[in-house]
Amino acid sequence: MYLFCYARSKRAQEVGKNLLNKAEGEWINTLDDFLGGEASPRVDGAVVLILPPASSVKIMTEKIYPAGIKYPVFCMASDGSSAMILRHSGYNTYELFAKMCDLAGCAALSSPLDKKELAADLMVPVEEYHMTADNEDLLKEISEHIAAGGNVTVYSDMQIRLGEPVLDSLSYSTYILRNNQHRELCQAYKSACEADEYTIFITCTKLPDVPKTGKCLKLIPRHIAVGVEFTAGRVDPDYASKTVQDVLIRHEIDPLAVSTVAVSTMAKDSEAVMKIASDIGSYVTSYDLRLLNAVKVPLKPTYSPNRQTADLCTAAACLAADNNITTMVRRSGGNGVTISAIMKRGGIDLTK
Repeated sequence: MYLFCYARSKRAQEVGKNLLNKAEGEWINTLDDFLGGEASPRVDGAVVLILPPASSVKIMTEKIYPAGIKYPVFCMASDGSSAMILRHSGYNTYELFAKMCDLAGCAALSSPLDKKELAADLMVPVEEYHMTADNEDLLKEISEHIAAGGNVTVYSDMQIRLGEPVLDSLSYSTYILRNNQHRELCQAYKSACEADEYTIFITCTKLPDVPKTGKCLKLIPRHIAVGVEFTAGRVDPDYASKTVQDVLIRHEIDPLAVSTVAVSTMAKDSEAVMKIASDIGSYVTSYDLRLLNAVKVPLKPTYSPNRQTADLCTAAACLAADNNITTMVRRSGGNGVTISAIMKRGGIDLTK
C-alpha cells in the first residue's frame, strides 16, 4: 500500500506523519502538482485527505473529480479518529481502506455494504421495456452481482439514461455509440465475448453470432414497430414470416426487437399476420384505412409515384410508433410482402 497524504493543520500533519511511519507513501505538497503527475498509477496507491469532511468533499467536487484521477480517495478526520471513502477506483478500494484504518487505528465509516445500499436493480428496466435476454441464467447472475454492489460495463447504440449519474455509475459504466456505428458496436461485442468480465449490450441491432465466455449478456428491448402490407391477394404464412425476418436482419435489426406488427384492419386476421407476430413474439395492432390514409408519411418516395398516397405499411408503423419519424426500413420486402420499420420514441431509463 502506498499513500499520498495531504493535510493543512499541524494536528492533521501529525496524524499523517504517524500513518506514513507505518505505511509506504509520501506527502502531497500541492494538489495541482499531484494531479498533473503520474500517467500510470500504482494499483496499491490511494490518496488520503486529512481534512474535515466538508473540505474534502469540496476538493473532490471542484478539483479531483474533474481531473479524472486514477486513485481511490479517502477522507480522514483531522484528529485521526475516523475515515471514509470519497471515491472508488480499482477492484481493491475496500481492501486498501481497511488496511489504512487498521494502521491508523481509526474508525471506518465506509464499508462494502455502502455500494450495496446504492445498487441499481437491473430487472426493473428489463421488465419495463420487455427486454429479451440471450441468456436468462447470466441475466440473473449479473443482476445479483449488481445488487451486491458490483459494477458492470454497458454498451448501447440507444439513448441510455441514468436517474442519478453520479451514484448510478457505481453500478453501470456506460458506453454509448451512435445508431450508425454498427461496425464499432459489433467489434466491441466480439471483444466483450472474449473477456472475463461482466458486460451488457442493450441494443435492437442484430449482433454477430460469436463464441462467448459466459460473461457477456445481450438485452434486446422491444422498441421497434413494423408495418406490414400485402401487395398480393394471398401470401403463404411461412413465406411472409421468413421475408419479414430476413428484411429486418438485412437492415441490421434483431427481429426480437419488434414489439408491434401494425397492419390495416382488413389484414389483421390473416394467417400470415398471425404467423409473423407469433414467430417474433410480438403483438398485432390494426388501423382503419381512413386513419392510415390520413397519416402524413415522412420521406415520401419519389421512385414510385403511385405510392405517394398509398404507403400503408409506413403509415401503420408510424402510428404504432407514436408518429415517430426515425425510419429504419422503408418499404422493403418482396413477392407480395412489404414492410417498414420505425424505432419507437424515447430511449431506455436504466435507473430512475
